[in-house]
Amino acid sequence: MLVKFFNGGQGKGGGIVDYLTREKDGKGVKREPLPEVLKGDPEQIVQIIDSLDFKYKYQTGVISFAPEDAPTEKQQQALIDSFEKTAFAGLEPDQYDILWVKHSHTSGERVELHFVTPRVELSTGKSLNIAPPGWKNYFCHWRDYWNYTEGWARPDDPNRARVYQPGYHALIDAQNQRLSQAGLATISRHDYRKVIHNYIEENIKLGRIHNREDIIKTLEDANFQITRTGDNYLTVYRESLNKRIRLKGGIYDASWRLESRTPAEIGAGEEANRGTTQQRIKQAQTELRNRMSKRAEYFQQRYPTHQTEITESTQVVSSPTRSNDREPLNRFLSRQLGDDAILSSSSQQDNQPTSRESTTTENPRTPQEKDLGNRTLSEQQRQIHHHSPQLSTEPTNSMEMQQQTLSQTIEEENDRPRKTTNPDLQKLHLTIRTRQKETERTYQQLAQQTGTEQTETERRNQELHQQSEQTNQQLNQLHQHLEQQNRRIRESLQRHPERLRRIKMKQTEELETFKTQINLVEYAQTQGYEIDKNKTSQNCIVLKDHLGDKILVGIDKNDGHYFYSSVKDDRDKGSIIDFIQKRRSLNLGEVRKELRPWVEGGYTATYKHSEAAPKPKPTTPDRHKIIAQFDSMREIANHAYLQHRGIDQQTIESDRFSGTIYIDSRKNVIFPHRDREGVCGYEIRNQQFKGFSESGTKGLWHSQTTPDDKQLVICESPIDCLSYYRFFDDDQTRYFATGGTLSENQKDLIRGAFEKIHKQGGQIVIATDRDEAGEKLALELAKFAPEGVQISREAPDYQKDWNEALIVAIREQQKKSERSRGPAL
Repeated sequence: MLVKFFNGGQGKGGGIVDYLTREKDGKGVKREPLPEVLKGDPEQIVQIIDSLDFKYKYQTGVISFAPEDAPTEKQQQALIDSFEKTAFAGLEPDQYDILWVKHSHTSGERVELHFVTPRVELSTGKSLNIAPPGWKNYFCHWRDYWNYTEGWARPDDPNRARVYQPGYHALIDAQNQRLSQAGLATISRHDYRKVIHNYIEENIKLGRIHNREDIIKTLEDANFQITRTGDNYLTVYRESLNKRIRLKGGIYDASWRLESRTPAEIGAGEEANRGTTQQRIKQAQTELRNRMSKRAEYFQQRYPTHQTEITESTQVVSSPTRSNDREPLNRFLSRQLGDDAILSSSSQQDNQPTSRESTTTENPRTPQEKDLGNRTLSEQQRQIHHHSPQLSTEPTNSMEMQQQTLSQTIEEENDRPRKTTNPDLQKLHLTIRTRQKETERTYQQLAQQTGTEQTETERRNQELHQQSEQTNQQLNQLHQHLEQQNRRIRESLQRHPERLRRIKMKQTEELETFKTQINLVEYAQTQGYEIDKNKTSQNCIVLKDHLGDKILVGIDKNDGHYFYSSVKDDRDKGSIIDFIQKRRSLNLGEVRKELRPWVEGGYTATYKHSEAAPKPKPTTPDRHKIIAQFDSMREIANHAYLQHRGIDQQTIESDRFSGTIYIDSRKNVIFPHRDREGVCGYEIRNQQFKGFSESGTKGLWHSQTTPDDKQLVICESPIDCLSYYRFFDDDQTRYFATGGTLSENQKDLIRGAFEKIHKQGGQIVIATDRDEAGEKLALELAKFAPEGVQISREAPDYQKDWNEALIVAIREQQKKSERSRGPAL
C-alpha cells in the first residue's frame, strides 16, 4: 500500500469531483466496476471548493494497494478513519470536509481509495494544507505502520523492485485492455524499450551480465551509444532508431548486482526480517504519534475554534484483523444492516418477546452471533429440544380393565372348585400383577426425570429472558446514540451553507479593512516610491519610483477606499489589493498575509521618512483618471492648429500663458480646466475637431496670474483669450475662459475670481461672442461681479468672436503688406 498526493488544486471543484465519480474514463469507455463513493457529499465538496478565492482550492490524492493486498471493506474503512486522524490531527470532523471514492477498474483489479478535500478550515475560513512540502516524511510512518501490521506490499521493499520499469506504458496497457473489452480500437505502439530489455535479459540468463558495467558493455557491443548515465537509469542512442531511449529499473541501477544467494539463504533472511516486524511496527507508531502531536498543536494554534486533547487525536487506529476484542454491538449492527441500521434496530426492539413462553419459542439471537449470509448464524448456541416423555395413561387404564375383568371372572367362578381353575389363567394374572408394579416404578422414575428437566428448562428460559432484556437495553441505547449522531450530522450539514456565508463575510470584511485603513501612500513608500511634491495636491498624491513608474493616490469619497491610477497605463488602477498583485505577482491569499500585519499592529516600518505619509482628501476616481491622463501630456511649443487660428509662437511661449496649453499623445491641443482642487477636465482642439475630456468636469481655463494684475478678461473659449491678447497686449491682464454655458461649479469659481481682482483694485472685461448667446452669457456674468467693481462689455465690431476678428485682421495686414511692396521690377 502506498499514499500519494497530487499536484494542482487550482481549478473548479466540479472538474476533480466529476473525474473521480463519473462512469466513463477520458476515452469514453465505461469503468467496470463503477466508482463507489465511500464517504462525503460530492455536491457539498464542489460548493465549498468553488466558494474559495485561494490560489490552491483543494488537495487530492490516492491510497493505492497492490493486487495481492485485496483489503476488505472493514480494513478500507479503518484505513480511511486512520488517515483522517493523521492528516487532520487535532481537528474536529466539523472543521474539515473530505470525499472518498473507491476505484477498482484498474489493471489487476487493484483497489484505489481516491480522496479530495477543500483546502480550508471551515470554522475560521483560513487555508488548510494537509500536504505541505515534506509531506512524505510525515505520511511514510503512517504507511509503514499499516503495511507492516497488515502484511501489505511495501513500495520500499527491495524484493518488489522491478527489473524493468515500463513507465507510462503500464497505463497504456490498462487503457488498451478496457478499450478492447469495449470493442474499440486500441492504442498501437512499437516499444523499443522492451526490445532492448529482452536482449539484456537474455544475456543475463546466459550468464554474460552480472552488473551494470556488463550491461553497458553489451549495449556498446550492439552498436548502442550510452549518452547519459544516472544513479538509476541509462540513456542509449542508436542511429538506426534515430531516437534516444531511457532505460530505468532495478537492473539499470548503479548498485545492481546479479543475485548470488541460494534460496535457503534468501529464506533465512526473510525469516529474520519477520522477526523484526513487531519492532518496526512499534517504531513507526511511536514516530507517527510524535509527528501527529506536533501537527495537532500547530492546527489548534492556527484554528482556535475547537480545543481537543492532543493525545486523543494522536491515537493510531489499530488493525482490524489483529484485534482480539469482541466487536461492539453498534458496529456489528452498522456493518450488517448498513443504511437500515436504525430502522432494523427499532423493529427488532418492537419484536422482542415479552413473556417466558415467547422467549422459549422464538430463540432470540445474542449479540455475539454473526450473520454469515443466507440466514445462517455462526457461533450460535443451538437449542436442543428434548421431548419430555409424558406418561401415557392408556397402558394403566388397560391393565386396570383387564384386572377388573379377571376379578369379575374369578368372583363369578369362585363357587367353582379351585382345582378346576385354568392354570394358564392364574399364570397370566400373576404376570399382569408383576408388570403393573414395574409400570408403577417406571412411572415414578419418569415423573422425577420430567420434573428435573422442567426445572432446567425454566432456568434456561429465565437466562434467555434476562439476555433478551439486556439486548433490548443495548438496542435502546444504540437507537438513541444513532439518533443523536444523525441529528448532529443533519445539523452539521445545515451549518455548512451558514459557515460558507460567514467565511465569505469575514473575507469581505477583511478586504474592506485593507482598502480603508491602510494608507496606500505609506505602503507605496515601503515599496520604493517617493512623493513628487511639485505635482501633489490636497486630494491627489503623486508618487514615482526609480524605475520610472508613476502613480496617483487618492481616497474615494463614495466608499472611503484608497485607490491608485498609473500615469503610463490607464488599465493599471484599483485598490491596494490590485497594486500589490500587479507589482508583486501575489495571489489573493498571499496578499492577505502581506497586509494583515498592517491592520493587526504587527508591522514595523524598515524605511525612514522625516514626515508622516500624507492622507489625501476624499475625491472621485474620475478626477484621478483626468489627472493621470493630464500628467502624461507635455506643454506645447507650436502647433498647426494654433497657427491656422492666428496664434503665433511668441504668444504661446509668453510667461502669461506658460503651463496653460498642452499637447496629448494624439497631437491634439489641450486646454486644461481647473477648479479649487486642481485639474478637473480639459478641452480638446484640432483641425475641424472640438471636444471635452471624458469623465471630466468643466472648471475654468485661465492664464497665469500675478499680484500686479489690474484687469481680468473673461471669454467663452481659450482661443478667444489668446486672440484678445494679440489685439491688446497688456502685462497686467489675466485671462479666463468658461468653455461655453455655465455650470453651478463654474459660477462659484467665477464669483471667487471676480472678488480677487476687485480686492487688487482691478476691473473686469466681459469679452464674450457678438451674438445672442454671447449677450446672454455677458448678462449672466455681470451678476457675479462684486458691488463697486468696474465692469465693461467688449465685443468685435463686425466679426462673431475675437478669433475671427484676429484672422480677418491678419489677412488685411497681409494684403496691405503685399500692396506696399508693389509690382516686382
